[in-house]
Amino acid sequence: MKEYFDEKEIALVELAVGFQCNNKCKFCSQEPSQRNQNKTTKEIKCDIIDAKNSGTDILGFTGGEPTIRKDIIKLVKFAKAQGFRTIRIQTNGKMFAYKEFTKKIIEAGANYFKFSIHGHIPEIHDYLTQSPGSLSQAVQGIKNIKSFNRTVENNIVINKFNYKFLPQTIKFLIDLGISRHVLIYATFLGNALINKDEIAVRITDALPYIRDALDIIADFNLDKAVLTSVPICFMNGYEKYASSDLYPYKTEVKGPGFDVNLDDKIVEEKRKCGKCKKCKYDKICGGLRYDYAEIFGFDEIVPVLGEKITSPNQITNNI
Repeated sequence: MKEYFDEKEIALVELAVGFQCNNKCKFCSQEPSQRNQNKTTKEIKCDIIDAKNSGTDILGFTGGEPTIRKDIIKLVKFAKAQGFRTIRIQTNGKMFAYKEFTKKIIEAGANYFKFSIHGHIPEIHDYLTQSPGSLSQAVQGIKNIKSFNRTVENNIVINKFNYKFLPQTIKFLIDLGISRHVLIYATFLGNALINKDEIAVRITDALPYIRDALDIIADFNLDKAVLTSVPICFMNGYEKYASSDLYPYKTEVKGPGFDVNLDDKIVEEKRKCGKCKKCKYDKICGGLRYDYAEIFGFDEIVPVLGEKITSPNQITNNI
């Protein structure tokens, strides 16, 4: 994120404008009952002003799917008028298949885009999103944004259905011109918990494919890759990608009925076992997410022995 993010710690405010969405992802962490929880235009404008008053100059719109709001262009334009340096849209990419929409939201002030693509072929991505044609729409969306010379980053949610295809998916995304990748280990809440038998995969089973995907990213000398919700003890040789504990800036999320510090929330949702005390990363690692531990337990944890690491700065990372 060299053109938008400073090396020092900075604040990112994410506005979860609501949970309405035009996909029905099998791994979605939202409860189906939350789909109707959406903020009003006035509430979001207040959040935008609060975000600016907090001192941040980086604002994100997320959801649900923010681009299906009828007021999204006006909201982006309002955010731009407040002087934000970066206005990021986190999206499934479907609306960006329309060139005119892409043009309007960029002209309004959006200048950074974070797509969610979870497979290199429709049989994987469209199945997981439960939305036929969603991959081809997202791909066209990436091409449309790239035609305006804007940055596109990608999220991949790792799950039992797609983990063996992570290397192919990363190569597919690189070929589309995406150089920044966030690999997110699935959280077993909402739809993902309902579909856990189909979605949940052990970290140790997925690791060989995760490593292969990260190797591909490294081979292309790309400038960003991070992995979330995987403890550092699993990442021998790949510690610099363990973003859950090494991410260099703080994130606040404002959504329908909640306002949370994401970093604090991540810590609160992690659990450790007795073995963790022996690990050299004990001081900086939060452990496993509670929902993962409830499904698989702690038997995969193998402490990394050695001199205690007391600061993330002691680990060279590539963010």
